[in-house]
Amino acid sequence: MAKNLCALAALLWLPATGHAAWWVENNYAFGSDRFQKESLTFSAKLSPRVMSGVNASFYKDGGPYRDKVYSLRLPLMYSPGSTVLSVTPFLYPASSAIRSGARGAKAYALIPLDEDADESYVHLTLSGAAARQDTLLNLKTGPERTTFSETAFEAQVEKSFYNQFFFLASAAGFAKTRKARNGNLIDPVLDQGDLASLGTIRQVNLLPEWTAVVQFARNMAPDFDSYLYAGAARISFRGAQDANSFLGGLKMKLNDKSMLDFAYNFYKMNSEAGRNYYKLSIQVFF
Repeated sequence: MAKNLCALAALLWLPATGHAAWWVENNYAFGSDRFQKESLTFSAKLSPRVMSGVNASFYKDGGPYRDKVYSLRLPLMYSPGSTVLSVTPFLYPASSAIRSGARGAKAYALIPLDEDADESYVHLTLSGAAARQDTLLNLKTGPERTTFSETAFEAQVEKSFYNQFFFLASAAGFAKTRKARNGNLIDPVLDQGDLASLGTIRQVNLLPEWTAVVQFARNMAPDFDSYLYAGAARISFRGAQDANSFLGGLKMKLNDKSMLDFAYNFYKMNSEAGRNYYKLSIQVFF
């Protein structure tokens, strides 16, 4: 799923899908506090310019989310030339175990600013997202159900040197919510990574104020069909401690039809012990 994890990774491997009619991707993540997350994505080229798909996932941990939290996404991408337009609606259905739900959508436009014959380029990506959460608030008078909205806006700039080195920087801001704040929310289910890039493997349920992410990737081709990537992120929350995230991984081509991605993420909120998370992903083209 695009939320993934490393935006420049998706752009780097996008040409590999050029001759594929459809492909599937399975992501499995695990780590501290008995965290588990798994997602399955099916994508298909509907035409030379249009790609669509469906993603289903769940996450759980040993804390407030002992029961699985499920979500569904329906990405749609349109590419008229070198520009890429995309929209992804998402849904977190409420369950009897976790009485919270969410729905919303994220849209982005990737705009080439500079394209050179030596495969160097500069890309600008602008995105906006909105979500509506239905959850409980922990008030002095007792728990009370409420519905509140969130919005986020993000800008990313990616620079490639000779299709060998890739640098990406992004920043996102989140609109202040009137009804809800960190500290009175009871088990909100929305992963804020659906609204903007967070640079994490684990889900983030707290309400952010802003995020900043930097990433670097090194393409090892033609000697090896793989690349290394690393990144760091800072997340500022409203009424909660800030967090730092460091991520690194290796993505490799297994054969003409499949790719493997392994990543490690160190996540730490101020004055708390750091957490370790791991992700294994396989992508198969047909």
